Amino acid sequence: MNDTVPGPRRILIATAIGHYPKAPQWDRPTLAAAREKIVDLFTRKLGYQHIGDLGLDPTRDQLTRHLRAFCRSSDRQPDDLIAVYIAAHGEVIEEGREHLLLTSDTDPDDITDALPTVELARKMLLDTNARRVLLMLDACYSGRGGNELAAAAMVNMTESWTGAGSGLVVITSAQPDEQAQAGAFPQLLQGAVDSLATAGYVPATLALDAVVSAMNNSPERPGFQRIRLTQIGLTGEVPPFLPNPRHNRRMNDVDLAIQQASEWEAQAEQREVEYRSRLLVRSMGSPDVNAGWWFTGRRAALTDITSWLSLPDPTRPMLAVTAAPGSGKTAVLGLIATLTHRAWQKTVPRDALGLPKDATPDPGAVDVTIYAQNLTTDQILQGIAAAARITAGTPGELLAALTGREQPFTILIDAVDEAADPERLASQLLSPLASFAAGRLRLLVGTRPHLLSRLGVGRDDSIDLDADRYADPEALAEYAAQGLLSARANSPYAHADPEQVRAVASAVAEAADTSFLVARIVSSTLAAAQSVVADPQDPLWRAGLPRAAGDAMREDLATRLGEDAQRARDLLRPLAFAEGQGLPWEDLWAPLASMPLSLS
Repeated sequence: MNDTVPGPRRILIATAIGHYPKAPQWDRPTLAAAREKIVDLFTRKLGYQHIGDLGLDPTRDQLTRHLRAFCRSSDRQPDDLIAVYIAAHGEVIEEGREHLLLTSDTDPDDITDALPTVELARKMLLDTNARRVLLMLDACYSGRGGNELAAAAMVNMTESWTGAGSGLVVITSAQPDEQAQAGAFPQLLQGAVDSLATAGYVPATLALDAVVSAMNNSPERPGFQRIRLTQIGLTGEVPPFLPNPRHNRRMNDVDLAIQQASEWEAQAEQREVEYRSRLLVRSMGSPDVNAGWWFTGRRAALTDITSWLSLPDPTRPMLAVTAAPGSGKTAVLGLIATLTHRAWQKTVPRDALGLPKDATPDPGAVDVTIYAQNLTTDQILQGIAAAARITAGTPGELLAALTGREQPFTILIDAVDEAADPERLASQLLSPLASFAAGRLRLLVGTRPHLLSRLGVGRDDSIDLDADRYADPEALAEYAAQGLLSARANSPYAHADPEQVRAVASAVAEAADTSFLVARIVSSTLAAAQSVVADPQDPLWRAGLPRAAGDAMREDLATRLGEDAQRARDLLRPLAFAEGQGLPWEDLWAPLASMPLSLS
C-alpha cells in the first residue's frame, strides 16, 4: 500500500459456522473457505490484525461470550477499527419475523432457541469501549437481521458514543427476504476492493457505499442476492474501515481517467452480457440457439420502429413497445437490438427472415441496450451515462451532459416492468428524461401496458403487439409450423403433407390468439409425438387445443413424461416463486419441490 501513514489499530474477528453436529443437513464446508478469503483480504490488503481465538463453528455461548469479552477488554481503545465477519445459516421466525443465526449447537427441533441476531448489538456495544465497528453478516435473510441489529444499536449506544467517526456499520450479504449463496460475499467484496472502478489511486479510504454498489453491480453476483449497507449512529465522517490498497496521491490525473474508463468498460461488459443472454436469444425465437432463427413476421411493428429510429423527431422522444406476456415483445426488441448492433447485425439472416429495407434499422441506430430486469433505477441511470461516456448522478445532469450532441442519444430499454422498482423507474427516470429531452436523447422502451401511463406514453407513441395492426396472425401460424417441423429432430411433421402441416399450424395459431409462447409450446408438444395425431378437421381436437401458457405446459409435460409428469411439476414448482435468474438450489429448492400440492 503506497503513501500509508500511521493510523488507528485495525482488528478483525472472523468466524464461520459450517458444521452442525445436531443437523448434518445444514453442513456447509464452503463457509470455512469463505472465512479464509475474508481473513486473507483484510490482513494482506487492508492492514488488519486477525484475532483468531474464536475460530470455526462456535456455539451460541462461545460466539456471544467471545465478542463481549473482546469489546469490553481494557485493551480496547475508542479509535480502534473493529471488523467482525460472521458466516452462518440464517433463518427468520415467521411469528414475529425475528432473524436468527444458527450456531453450531442449534437444535433443529427447537430452532427458536438459536441466537437472535439483534443480540449481537447488545453484546458488542452496551457498556464497552467499541466505538467503531464494521459488522459483516453473511447469512440468508441477513438484511432483516441487519435491520433489527440497527434498531438495537440505537438503544445500546450510550452517551459515551461521541467523537468524530464513531458508529456502527452493518453490511449484509442479502436483503431481508433473500437467500445468500455460500461463498459469494467474500468473492464480491474482494472484487470490489480490487476494482479501479470503486476507487482509483487518490482516495485514502474506499467509500463503503461505493464498495457495496460495486458488489451489487458485479456480473458475478447471484441474481437472487443483493448486498445491503446500513450505517448507525455515525458522528462526522464514516470511519476509515477499508483503506485503499492503491492509495497514491501522485496518481491523481491518471487515477481519474483510469477509474472512469474502468467503470465505463465494466458497464459495457454488463450490457453485452444482458444482450447475449436475454435479447439475442429471444430475438432468434427458437427454444435452442442451435436451432437457428425462427423469428417471423411482425413487419408492421418493425417498420414503425425503424421509421422512428431513422427519422428523429424531438416531439416524439419515447416510443413504447408493449404486449401481454408471451406475445413476443422481447423478441421484437431483441431483433432491433441485434440489427442495430455493429457486430452482431451481421449474424441476422435478413433474406431468410424476409426483412425488407424499411423494416431494417441501420447499424448504430441504437446507442445502448439495457435489459432492466432486477436493475435499480440508479443502476439504469449509470448504465446510460456510462454508454454515453459521461458522468451523471441525476436525470438533469444526464441531459445537461448530452447537450450539444449532433444526434440524439438513443436508448433501448426492455423489461421495464421487471426492474427492481418499475414504477419509480418509469416515473422518476424515464418519463422525466423524455419530457425534457429537447432532442438530446430518445427512448425505445419495452414494458407491459399497465406502466404506459407512468411513462406518460399515449396511443400515438406506443406499439401494442396484440393490437390488430401489429398482431400478425399469419406470422403466428408460420411460427407454429416452424415448431412442428423443427422443434424435434425426428418430428413426425417433417415428412407430413405440407398442406396438413399448414392446417395444423393454423389451428394452433388460432387457439394461441396473440401468444407466440403458447404456439411454440403446443407445436413443440405435437412435434414430440411418435406420429401425426392432430386432425385439424376434427372440431373436438381443435377445441381441446391449449389457449394459455399454463395449460400448454401442463399438456406438454403429460405428453412427454406420462406418469412422471407430476414429479416434473413438483420439481418445477419452485419456479413459480422465482424472479429473474431464479432460486438458489441450496436449502430452498428441495423443500419447495416437496411442498404438499394443497399448500402450493
